[in-house]
Amino acid sequence: MSSERSGLEAEVAQVRAAVLRRHDLLPGQPVPDRSATRAIERVAQTAVVNAHWGIASSVPVLGRVIVLAQRVVRIGLRWYINPIVEQQNAFNRATLAALHAVISENDELRARITEQRRATSEQDQTA
Repeated sequence: MSSERSGLEAEVAQVRAAVLRRHDLLPGQPVPDRSATRAIERVAQTAVVNAHWGIASSVPVLGRVIVLAQRVVRIGLRWYINPIVEQQNAFNRATLAALHAVISENDELRARITEQRRATSEQDQTA
């Protein structure tokens, strides 16, 4: 049973080493947190603002009058609301692009650091 266990441990060690190599990580190096990527995905899902939501009411007769009044007010204020919504959408797009650029640059820097660490560890091993 101990030979099976040692064989299994050797296989697990090989799999771990393969995963680390695939992600350009050294043994013992912390695995990078990808919560930033998930956060950017959530931002992208909510980046577009829509000024024209539906108007509805559950009150039978009076509700129809209220809905009609709200629609008239919305049409009257469209000249005021639409530019604000367009500005907000432009800001959201620019922010999302900046976040993508920051994540990309961060990934590049992590790759450089990993490469430098790998080169340093190889130099230490040869010395």
